[in-house]
Amino acid sequence: MYYSSGNYEAFAKPEKPEGIEKKHAYIVGSGLAGLAAACFLIRDAQMPGENITVFESLPIAGGSCDGLHDPQKGYIMRGGREMDNHFECMWDLFRSIPSIVNPGETIFSEYYKLNKEDPNYSLCRVTEKQGQDAHTDRQYGLNKNAEKQILKLMLSTDEELADKKIDDIFDEDFYKTNFWIYWQTMFAFEKWHSALEMKLYMQRYIHHIDGLPDLSAFRFTKCRRKAPCFSNGDIRRQLSC
Repeated sequence: MYYSSGNYEAFAKPEKPEGIEKKHAYIVGSGLAGLAAACFLIRDAQMPGENITVFESLPIAGGSCDGLHDPQKGYIMRGGREMDNHFECMWDLFRSIPSIVNPGETIFSEYYKLNKEDPNYSLCRVTEKQGQDAHTDRQYGLNKNAEKQILKLMLSTDEELADKKIDDIFDEDFYKTNFWIYWQTMFAFEKWHSALEMKLYMQRYIHHIDGLPDLSAFRFTKCRRKAPCFSNGDIRRQLSC
């Protein structure tokens, strides 16, 4: 196995494997992973597209990000993904896939130009009392005790957090902060969810910290230009959409 990092390897064209024209690939599932695997086989392994078979049990491709139009219900999508500027593998792939609507453009260049011209952000991040601005005003509202609790979570080992809930780590000093409201509504966390899962999310999305109060860290296509919406029945303040 050969490991590398950065785009030094990503921008190099691989050597064509010997006998690739006689090989076949069978991919189970047409979700993001399956479709990406097929694209990389064509681009990097230089396998003929007709040699790739993708199996899907549902009548529509896309996995949890599938989409369809129902005349009675409207447009339906089971899941959504918010992209950011550190989806390295995805942007690498999208820069080599041509746009189907803009000749000469790639999917990546469409993303890039759109989000430069019309960057995503929310004018009202949190509402309360049936739609009134909660005036979180881009503030996190963390006191010293809440900061220590976040630090404790981040410094704990995975083994120490394996059987703990979020509520085992934090108290009301943390829960009353804007940070918790931002975080909970961004990722749909509840107090009884896994503390380890929250730590892993914080490690993965720590570069979003500046965009957490107004969702400015996200990148969207022209088909989805509004902030993601999560609602939680047990909180009175909810993410504004």
